Amino acid sequence: MVESLTKNLDVIKMKLVDAIIYKRGMIMKKMKKLAVGLILIISTTMLYGCWWQNPDFITHSYFGDAKNGHADIQKLFTMMEDESNQNIKKDFNGNSFSEETQNKLLKKLKGIDYKVESENIDGDRARVRANIKGMDLNIIVGKAMEETSGYIHEQALSGVQISEKEKNDYFDNLVNKYLDQVTYSDRVSYVDVEKVDKKWIVKESAAISKLLLGIDEYTFGNENQNPEKVQAMSLNTPFTVETELGNYNLTIEDARAIGAGKWYEFGVNKVVLDYNYENISFGVNNVTMLYIGESAFQVLDDEGNIVDTYPTSEESRIPENIGIGEKCSATVTFKLKSDSKNLNVVFTRGSRKICKITVPIN
Repeated sequence: MVESLTKNLDVIKMKLVDAIIYKRGMIMKKMKKLAVGLILIISTTMLYGCWWQNPDFITHSYFGDAKNGHADIQKLFTMMEDESNQNIKKDFNGNSFSEETQNKLLKKLKGIDYKVESENIDGDRARVRANIKGMDLNIIVGKAMEETSGYIHEQALSGVQISEKEKNDYFDNLVNKYLDQVTYSDRVSYVDVEKVDKKWIVKESAAISKLLLGIDEYTFGNENQNPEKVQAMSLNTPFTVETELGNYNLTIEDARAIGAGKWYEFGVNKVVLDYNYENISFGVNNVTMLYIGESAFQVLDDEGNIVDTYPTSEESRIPENIGIGEKCSATVTFKLKSDSKNLNVVFTRGSRKICKITVPIN
């Protein structure tokens, strides 16, 4: 009896020992898994670095700062001027803006929207593709410059000498006034990012100014332009536009009157302008995309009245950003308050008039 109990106790002891050993083994396995997991986490961090230091995040933060009002307006103009081949007068740049106008510009920048789409890293350099809905400041500045030049000319004919300060003040007041009417357009381009002292930094360039403000050297290239040099284009015939960034074709197809639709307005006729554009070589290394939207057209009726756009579009013909070798068919709708038989269309780049055409309304 005693021997039987002793044997049973020995068996129980052995099972307890086995259980303890098994438990320790399980604990060790779990510890090993945890250790491996920690090593993987540490290794991943060492390989990829902090995610908030990557080029795409740095670019996102850069545009976020601009949207939040932390942008240097004068610097944005300077970046564009430094890379321009045009002879830009010093009295028409970021330094011309008063503090009040610069603050207003910063407030309008809050209306931008942005999306960082992709990044391509090559050593200490990276290129980030960005899609920005930025300001159409080119339209405002171009209009203010044209009116300022006209004012200076009128004063000169009257024998009045205008000082530099008076020129700047006149220009500044116009920009300030027209900022209340600023519009925003979608643009796609690439932002260069460089690693300096082990930190990624956005390389500020003319591309940034174009994305955020819509300004480029053509914004300042309309001074004393001869109207006779604005070339005529023919209906349904591609017109080649040559630029320093490459060439593209623009074709005006037709103008057609359409019904009132849901955007009915008494005494207003809706007319759709059909056009298409083809990117032949526009965009260095396919960096800058080609986009031709409604802001590229100045339209008058037969009486010389400015024709405004109408808030409607055709889903199958919406303007898009296109790369080299691509083509886009698009429309823009205008509202006529007269019985005009034609649309007198001028295609522009910034404030520079490129070509013109009279389109019969069908």
